[in-house]
Amino acid sequence: MTTTTTGASRHWVSVLIFSVFAWTMSNLDQSLFGYAIPGILGEFQVGLDVVGLILTVGFITASVMVIFAGLAADTWGRRWTLTALLASSALFVGLHGFVEDLVQLTWLRALAFGLAAGLAPITAAYVAESAPARHRGMLMGVLQCGYPLGWFLAAMLAAPLLETSGWRSIFFIGFAVVPIAFLIGWRLPESERFQQVAATRSSKRASIIDWGLLREMFSIDYRRRSIASIVLFFAFGCAYAGTAFFFPTYFMEVRGYSQSEAAQLVGLSNGIAIFGYLAAAYVGEYWMPRRDTFALWTLLGAAALVALMWLPQERWQDLALFGLTGAFFYGSNAVVGALLTDLFPTRMRTTAYAVCGSAPLSAGFALFPALVPIVVQSAGWQWSFTVMIAPLLVLAAVAALALPRIASGSDIDAVNRD
Repeated sequence: MTTTTTGASRHWVSVLIFSVFAWTMSNLDQSLFGYAIPGILGEFQVGLDVVGLILTVGFITASVMVIFAGLAADTWGRRWTLTALLASSALFVGLHGFVEDLVQLTWLRALAFGLAAGLAPITAAYVAESAPARHRGMLMGVLQCGYPLGWFLAAMLAAPLLETSGWRSIFFIGFAVVPIAFLIGWRLPESERFQQVAATRSSKRASIIDWGLLREMFSIDYRRRSIASIVLFFAFGCAYAGTAFFFPTYFMEVRGYSQSEAAQLVGLSNGIAIFGYLAAAYVGEYWMPRRDTFALWTLLGAAALVALMWLPQERWQDLALFGLTGAFFYGSNAVVGALLTDLFPTRMRTTAYAVCGSAPLSAGFALFPALVPIVVQSAGWQWSFTVMIAPLLVLAAVAALALPRIASGSDIDAVNRD
């Protein structure tokens, strides 16, 4: 398998564009819940711990559903699996606006996020398999910009709606994504690398999910990288979910912002953070190995987070330090996806990404939205973020350094015994 025939595929530009768009739309849909939390608390007269449990149910669901999404994409292809997940998750997001009680909200949140989680391994594998080897990490960094871009766009759309129509109205944005998802599926080419692997299978094997992929990930060849990846993504997921969904509420309760002002601040800071994503991708592609770049970015992100908790005296300082936190803490996302896809061959890539990346990430997401509100009630926001989140970022950095030190720009399958 050569880079010339596959890595430099003529389809890589369209694959990148559609994958970025799909990942942005998914994150836009899912970020709406974070902006709606203050309104949900007010309407249903519940505490932050109840909303944390709703988030936890969603992430537990996602940690299971993402494995099936990875297996489906490795069995039947990336294209229509992506389309089905994006359309269905957006539909369930839109239905949030019609809920009558917290039970309905919990079910819809679980379904929406469970389906959306499957887009992470699929879009990552899609871009990794189509991109020219020398620039793969940079292009995957561009893909990960879909996260802050989704939060930014959601904030720009949600802020005026929150001001005039309340929290329910912002979820109707999800309905607009459904037809767009099918447009993406119509125009998006299938991964050429996947097609080559699929062509070597018998017709019977091609239609049946290969559960042996799960065993292979923990064989002697892949065990260490699988375990280290799980630790990395679980620690990072705990830190990520323990902060990202609660920052609008944090800025309201600690810094005195209105609901609309908090949404705008988080959105603008995520816009600033895009530069950190691109910088991480650039450094990880051209200056140092991706595992080292991820470790550096997460350590700088931990420092920026602690500074954000204790140093700001004015609102511009909130914006600047939250922007730095997003650029390094969340910006490390730009390199970790490429790092993980480099570790496993095409035949098992989306499954491995789901099991060793997305599933432990979702498990961390499940744990900390429920745990953080409990600690916040006794220790306050600032101490909670300082003593709970920063150490997790250090652990993620250590786990990254336990992974193989693969040179950036290597052929994605040549380094994986494919």
